[in-house]
Amino acid sequence: MPELTVIIPCYNEAKRLSGFFDLIEANRELDWEWLFINDGSKDNTVELIEQHAAGNDKIRLHSLDKNSGKGKAVRTGLLEAKGDIVGFVDADLAASPLIMKRLLKNEKLQDKSSVLIGIRLKTQESNVDRKWYRHYMGRVFQTLVSVISGLTVYDTQCGFKFMHKSLAEDIASKMQCDGFCFDVELLMIANRLGYFIDEQMIDWEEKGDSKVRPWHIVQMFFDILKISKRVRRDVPTASK
Repeated sequence: MPELTVIIPCYNEAKRLSGFFDLIEANRELDWEWLFINDGSKDNTVELIEQHAAGNDKIRLHSLDKNSGKGKAVRTGLLEAKGDIVGFVDADLAASPLIMKRLLKNEKLQDKSSVLIGIRLKTQESNVDRKWYRHYMGRVFQTLVSVISGLTVYDTQCGFKFMHKSLAEDIASKMQCDGFCFDVELLMIANRLGYFIDEQMIDWEEKGDSKVRPWHIVQMFFDILKISKRVRRDVPTASK
């Protein structure tokens, strides 16, 4: 069993995967599984992954039948992963999975009590390169999330979240959101189940265009309302 599974959800990522494969090749010594979840890509994403997987048994591909959304891709990966610790990053390497080399020994992560999440907060210890308008859109969104869901984390949407395999199975089995708000659902469920949300400042370098557009925020607002209602109704609060 690998010590870590890195899940990479992919939808038409052929133009951005070369850097990821270079990173994997340069770190073959790691006892890590690289699990690519193809979310119905229409370009040659699958062919590229299969080509690299043929020469590296640590690379695995799982394809969804059709484009179903990032939430479905991540949820599938969390349930399919084989590592002791599992989590996901974005295919564009805005956050390097190699950050986990220093975080793998995190006590709360190892004792199966926490979900470790990256937060994009520029400090002397962390370098964050984001367009100003995305930063402020993100802060508005986080305010909505906090008011509606009760979550008090700084950055629910950062594409860098890791947890013990047992937590991943517990949380993912209760997730339903296929869209961009799956992060909020994941963290709400974790919170309801009594898991600690461990916020870690990470380096982040924005790469190209985001697939989240300004008009998606309206849909995300209604998604958060539905998620919050469902999770509060269907996921029992952990006994103290």
